[in-house]
Amino acid sequence: MKVSKKISFAAFCSDVIGEPISTAWVAAYKAFDGEKLSPSELEAWRSMTGREDYVPQDFREMVSVKGRRAQGSKTACKYLVYKLHTGDYRRFAAKSDRLHVPIIAQVRDTAREIMSYLHSFYENSDALRSQVHELFKQSVELTNGFVLSVQTCSYRAPRGITAPLGLLDEVGVYRFEGSDVDQEVVRSLTPAMVQFPNRKLILLGSPWVKAGVLFERWERRAESNDRLVLHCPTPLMNPMISKEDLAREEQADPQNYRREFLAEWLSDVDAFLPETDIAAAVRSGVRGRPPVDVYRGSYFAALDASGLSGRDKFTLAIGHRVKRANSQHPTVEVDLLRGWSRSGVGEVCDEIAAILQSYGLSSVTGDQFGYAFLRELLATRKITVNQKPFTSRSKPEILLNLKLALSQARIGLLDHPESLRELRMLESRRTSGGNYSIAAPRGQHDDYAIVISLLAFEMKEGNSNAGFMVVNGAVVNPGAPSWQDPRWFKAPKRHL
Repeated sequence: MKVSKKISFAAFCSDVIGEPISTAWVAAYKAFDGEKLSPSELEAWRSMTGREDYVPQDFREMVSVKGRRAQGSKTACKYLVYKLHTGDYRRFAAKSDRLHVPIIAQVRDTAREIMSYLHSFYENSDALRSQVHELFKQSVELTNGFVLSVQTCSYRAPRGITAPLGLLDEVGVYRFEGSDVDQEVVRSLTPAMVQFPNRKLILLGSPWVKAGVLFERWERRAESNDRLVLHCPTPLMNPMISKEDLAREEQADPQNYRREFLAEWLSDVDAFLPETDIAAAVRSGVRGRPPVDVYRGSYFAALDASGLSGRDKFTLAIGHRVKRANSQHPTVEVDLLRGWSRSGVGEVCDEIAAILQSYGLSSVTGDQFGYAFLRELLATRKITVNQKPFTSRSKPEILLNLKLALSQARIGLLDHPESLRELRMLESRRTSGGNYSIAAPRGQHDDYAIVISLLAFEMKEGNSNAGFMVVNGAVVNPGAPSWQDPRWFKAPKRHL
């Protein structure tokens, strides 16, 4: 049994896949294909665009600034499956070409979720099951020569393929995975699609920081004839969520509700750390540095404790300070980042003590979380814990010190993806009292970001005479006795 070429998208969802979609999403995809709209669909279209007049036009790109739980990703996957079974793409490619439909997600968990959608569509539909050549963990290969594949965001993902259709899911947060990743993915995907005059590219995302592809598309939504830009708030797109539940979310956190559910770009939330400053501080390819005898006496350590029972991580950072001959300020170089979750506290303390001792350290700085308990546990392992309480006054001071250090190129970061993602996600949010709160977005984590900030602050406040100087590539400890002077030891370049 084959899918009829003349079937509508709404009928395909309800009759073939067995999952009807909302009127608003029907209107969105009918407008994307340039079809006529019913009165109820036209009303939804006006809400999504702010326009009164609807002129049917077949678009090549659709950008949806959507709310959370708006069913955007799943509906977009249904549309891609619909188009590859009903669209005429083969005549624009060689007979031997496999035609790809890349779906690019932000992280692996989301990619797995999207893959589960595709598997369910093809396994639970008699009409679609017969079209499957083989199901894989990351792709679906079809008998008509199409390959649906799900990957995480990388500019390499769309290279070397021929793709008439594509989906960039949660493109608004790609930038947290690296500098300009969103721009690079779009640039990489464009040549793969350019030979198809009937190509379709979908960009989905929730509003985050005012930067990147999603925000630029939104700001310039009236300037392109080939692009349809829609505002898709959750209450409009997903009627399955009750008004009572939405009202509770709004009451609990009005700002979060406006951004996450109403899909609004908020002027009182900004990225705390500039991406350019973070990118400049990363020591490319350096994931960590082992202890170096020359630097003993210049290492510092900080930890951010957690209960080890949830998703928060217990994190440890170690770094050393280097003063370069041509620089007025010393540079903090992060040497190690380590995180634990769902582990025994005794086991974690054993590992922390062993790591600290390998760097010649007998003390570590932490905040007030579990301080008395940790102090006793680590004291039995010959490690002293120095307390640096996080308060409403001290936390912004510690984080602002990191911001300043990055802007002045006074800190070197490891090429550690999780920590860099957390640093990029830190937000500065204006509170009702006129002050600012600096933290990760709701539902996200900042364990590595906090421990890096604490380490940088501790090293700023530490002994200003401690640390080494780099002169003509050699490491010099100005305070060391002549017989200990390590200028005779050449430091490996990757350590500096």
